[in-house]
Amino acid sequence: MFMLKITKNIEEANLITHASKFHADEVFATAFLARFIDNPVVCRVNVVPDNIRDDQIVYDIGFGKFDHHMKDFNERHGSGVKYAAFGLIFREYGMKYLESIDLNSAPIAFNMIEHEVVECVDAIDNGEFPEINTPYTYKALDGIIADYNACWDEDVDNDNNFMEAFNFAYTYLDKVIKRTYAKIRARSEVETAIGESKDHIMYLDKYMPFKDIVVASSNPKALDIYFAITPSNRGGYNIHTIPINKNTHETRMDFPAEWGGLADSELQKVSGVKTATFCHSGLFLAACDTIEDAYLMARLAIEHNN
Repeated sequence: MFMLKITKNIEEANLITHASKFHADEVFATAFLARFIDNPVVCRVNVVPDNIRDDQIVYDIGFGKFDHHMKDFNERHGSGVKYAAFGLIFREYGMKYLESIDLNSAPIAFNMIEHEVVECVDAIDNGEFPEINTPYTYKALDGIIADYNACWDEDVDNDNNFMEAFNFAYTYLDKVIKRTYAKIRARSEVETAIGESKDHIMYLDKYMPFKDIVVASSNPKALDIYFAITPSNRGGYNIHTIPINKNTHETRMDFPAEWGGLADSELQKVSGVKTATFCHSGLFLAACDTIEDAYLMARLAIEHNN
């Protein structure tokens, strides 16, 4: 695990943020800064002194460049989400860091990470909560980070808890950046498959992220795709539905309702597909053993819906 140093002596620090209870925006800002700052040392303070050195980055406190708590502050992402500390840090340093990974893909990666992670953290820190209607408690990144804080009846140094939250955020950002570039690498292959699609069906010779690419593609043929077939890591083939857009689970076309929740011989009898092995009860995924039957299941679903 990567280790950040945390200090009580502000003179030792090159990163300065606020003390007491921590939140997702300054934890993730720290986790991002620590990726490229040499020997990162953070000091958490209640008041920022006037004699800060030029090499000390102050964020989420002090009413400076990387703080969003001023009364008249209203800077916003292109989506309209108000900036918090994470977004302000990412706006300043994100592109340069991503260019060090892959110069050509950096602008695409920047926009994807900003939209999929940074804006989520910033929005909730600013009180812009999503409407979530579920019978269970929904917990996003802000809630996970909040749980690392000391409990009300614990007499502990919350800096140690900040370090634990930092380690989580740092590891999570690793995964986000890795998957972002994997999605970018998949784009050309998916676009080729879109161009080769026939009769509302697209085929990929290996599984890769494809749904967001299909719904965002500028190729007119992408609008005409209802199902995508990929090899399954369990053997055989999966047939996937295509969502209406990247922000919904609603699909362009479902599998027949009578297939839902069935497997093997029961599904084979109802569908008429000899090697059918599974259809999800949510009607968004089906599977079979052969590529021929994968195409057959997709065609039958299209005929059923038509």
